Amino acid sequence: MTSSDKAYDFFKSQNKLAIALLGNGLAFAEGDDHKRQRKMMNPAFSHSNIKEMVPTFIRVTSTLKGLIKNEINQGNSNINLTPYISKTTLDIIGSVGFSYEFNSLTSSNELADSVFNAPLNTLRVAVILIANYIPFIKDILIGTNVEFKNACAVISRVSKKLVEEKYKEAENGELKNKDLLSLLINTNKILPDEEIMTYEELKNQAIKKIFIYLFTVRQISMKFPVFVGCYGNVVQIRQVSIIYTKIMTFLVTGHETTSATTCWALYLLAQHPHEQDLLREELVKVIPDKSNFNLSYDEINSLEYLNCVIKETLRMCTPVSIISRTNLKDEVFGKYFIPKNSEIFIGISAFQKSSEIWGPTADNFDPKRWLNPSLNVTNLNYSPFLGGPRGCIGNKLALAEMKIMLGMLIRNFVFQPIEGFQTRKKPFPLSKPDPYIGLAISIVES
Repeated sequence: MTSSDKAYDFFKSQNKLAIALLGNGLAFAEGDDHKRQRKMMNPAFSHSNIKEMVPTFIRVTSTLKGLIKNEINQGNSNINLTPYISKTTLDIIGSVGFSYEFNSLTSSNELADSVFNAPLNTLRVAVILIANYIPFIKDILIGTNVEFKNACAVISRVSKKLVEEKYKEAENGELKNKDLLSLLINTNKILPDEEIMTYEELKNQAIKKIFIYLFTVRQISMKFPVFVGCYGNVVQIRQVSIIYTKIMTFLVTGHETTSATTCWALYLLAQHPHEQDLLREELVKVIPDKSNFNLSYDEINSLEYLNCVIKETLRMCTPVSIISRTNLKDEVFGKYFIPKNSEIFIGISAFQKSSEIWGPTADNFDPKRWLNPSLNVTNLNYSPFLGGPRGCIGNKLALAEMKIMLGMLIRNFVFQPIEGFQTRKKPFPLSKPDPYIGLAISIVES
């Protein structure tokens, strides 16, 4: 399913819960519609744009570093890293996505608080699912509905302010920022009349839906979280609005996936101190002064062992363990006949840890395996971002963000397991630590 000629022969399964909550769009776009949206989105994730995001990655991660150092200096060496890493990725997304400073690492923010503090509960999932068939249930004044509506009020107010500020800058010819919202507002100005999105449409639909997704994605177990969208009725939103919200959705979704993967990388390195030492040795060579982490995009990508650690983490703890597709026509896979309209499940986690593919050490964390020149890696045996024309559009951005976070943290700190503390893997809907990643942390001596 990675070749261009077959990619659109298999539709993404239509998850009713995701569609009821988030609407249709790039998440479930197919055929020519998906091709058009993808083509328009590609420039936003260009090599040059990602390069310009690197200073933001470094700035926000430096704040994280300072907070961890303060915890240690205050005598708190056993630290729950999960909220720290999650807030770091949220702050990065706000900045590179639409020049919005959540500052969730350092201050209380009502918008960020609505994302992080809303409790996960089965009742909210049930209400949203049932409301797809019995709409009035969402208006019943139970706690889960009141909480959600209050959060949406905050989301709406802040989102309108964001768009108003951007539009004023655009009208005055001052919209020079390279965040994705700015890029798309400027793109909107040169679209054909029939595709132009009005100010009101952008204000009332685009950003609002983005933040609603920020709130809800943390609460709901969705079948395909890496692909889900975040906007409303596609009939009511013009084409550029769809593109706009889809780019932003990727960043929001990346908040969870990037955060979880970085947490797992730190956990695995804590469990394998020799591998952690090897990575730190590589980092010391290029960053002799740990207080001056200022690598460029090209420099961070040139670090061979850091690349190996990230690849191995994604192999062991791929963000999405399983996906499904529906074939549009009869297919034959090997000796198996698959009639059209069958739901086909693809176990990414299974083939990425298969001993038939990866050998007897398939279940072991071994970054050095990626240094083996005879290792035959294809999209058929390693697909953390999927592949082909429908693969993850922002994989390079996510990789750069993870490398910078992991590189700075390993250069400055030593991570060890907390004696007696157990972390389990919650594989669905995302591969996330349960209850959290807690590690014993000490400061690397100069």
